[in-house]
Amino acid sequence: MNRLAADKKKQYGPLVRWLKVNFSEAFTAWIHVKVLRVFVESVLRYGLPVNFQPVLIQPNKKSTKKLREVLQNLYGHLDTGGLMADKSEAMDIAGIGMSSSQDYFPYVYYSINTDVVTDVIKSS
Repeated sequence: MNRLAADKKKQYGPLVRWLKVNFSEAFTAWIHVKVLRVFVESVLRYGLPVNFQPVLIQPNKKSTKKLREVLQNLYGHLDTGGLMADKSEAMDIAGIGMSSSQDYFPYVYYSINTDVVTDVIKSS
């Protein structure tokens, strides 16, 4: 056991240095994947030619519901498939990986959790 603890202590410093160097690269790649998902989802929903404006919004927890209502009023007309018409029915949209357990909005929405350090600490 003492050997394992000594090995862990010996490898901890290099691991932390490696993480500090490579975290920004991994985070940048992750955000690029999110941006690609927004682009693809926008083209699949609204078609070509591409005419959209991606926006990153971080609302207060208190104002999230109000923001969703405002966005629904602004972009509700884009829901040409009528998927928002009856929320009581279970929705299973073939081909885009949505099931009734996920929320659907007339605008493209992806959540980005940027509080990765706190999440790692909580899970430890």
